[in-house]
Amino acid sequence: MSGREVAALLLLTLIGLLAGGIVLWLVLKYLPLIAALILAILVALVLVGVLVTTVGFFAAAVGALYYAVVKRPSTGGRPITLRDAKKLDKEEGKFEEAE
Repeated sequence: MSGREVAALLLLTLIGLLAGGIVLWLVLKYLPLIAALILAILVALVLVGVLVTTVGFFAAAVGALYYAVVKRPSTGGRPITLRDAKKLDKEEGKFEEAE
């Protein structure tokens, strides 16, 4: 290894240590702020979730009351069974039952 390569390696090591030191200093300086920001975001998400759940619950309650009070349209009698359909087709002459 030549002296030039050793000097470059030492310079690169010093730059790395300096950059790491600056990053560590910034993290330690702003760590409480970062932790508070993350905690505030989590609390806001929980509060928004509770608010959305509460609004949804009251909307469901109001909807249930509305549909309990509003008159439903009549269906017009009982549904047609297969036997009734065969009788109807017989009367029209379209269905002949093999006996």
